[in-house]
Amino acid sequence: MQQPIVRHPAVAEEFYPSDAEELGALLSELFPNEPIPEGGRNVKAVIAPHAAYRYGGVVSAKAYGPLAGRSVRTAIMMGNAHAYLFDNVAIDPHESWESPLGRVPVDREMGLRLTSAGSGRIHELDIAHHCDHVLEVQLPFLQHQLKPGFSILPMLFGQSRPDIYRTIADDLISVMGDDDLIVASSDLSHYPSYRDASKIDRTTLEFMSKMDIDALERHQEEVRQRTIQGAMSAFCSPDAVKTLLEIARRLGWKAGEPAYRNSGDAVHDDRLAVVGYGALAFYEP
Repeated sequence: MQQPIVRHPAVAEEFYPSDAEELGALLSELFPNEPIPEGGRNVKAVIAPHAAYRYGGVVSAKAYGPLAGRSVRTAIMMGNAHAYLFDNVAIDPHESWESPLGRVPVDREMGLRLTSAGSGRIHELDIAHHCDHVLEVQLPFLQHQLKPGFSILPMLFGQSRPDIYRTIADDLISVMGDDDLIVASSDLSHYPSYRDASKIDRTTLEFMSKMDIDALERHQEEVRQRTIQGAMSAFCSPDAVKTLLEIARRLGWKAGEPAYRNSGDAVHDDRLAVVGYGALAFYEP
């Protein structure tokens, strides 16, 4: 059966403008002309939220800011699936992804190496990516910041063993090059109050910055026990985030200064039950 060719936007207008000119103008507003921070030119990975741009766009821009004008071969986009149930890790089989800013090719060669010679935990699955927003919302940021000519490799984690991040880290390190980039797409705490979210999320970002996966898992479990009213989770792409942190730890990357806000910071938004948004860039010292 012939593989699908183009993955068209599923959440344009809902999460970001569907008009190219409007989207470009919004992205330009989100990226102020600030000096690139120390280590910015050597950014190897970012953690960024996947919320609607009106909520998380300012935070995402902090992570993507140091990538301005960078040449990247492949941006490996990872997240935990939000729209479909499946096992292990699903790579999208399309030849390219489209956003209002144009089309970006999928690195089919890297995908084939992962599915055929990796751990056996990675497979192609179109339906996993069909309407999921988790990775789609990252694409316009990459298009706005990176030099044209890069590819993407969309990867979604489904149901899997808790330690799958170690296996997928092995797989990715075996195929990655110096000019590749990793993007882990994750929001932070879900539905505590504004004040409680700030506490939970600051701790989450601290452990992410330290690449302390054990502490991050303990923190996630504590939040999951509902000791804080309304809080359902500390962050929503645990496998993707831990895979990035495992790779960063092994390769000796360093974390930059985290950026943070939550949905309660948006104009006229509820502060009784919020979602947290954090961003981190990891660089090669």
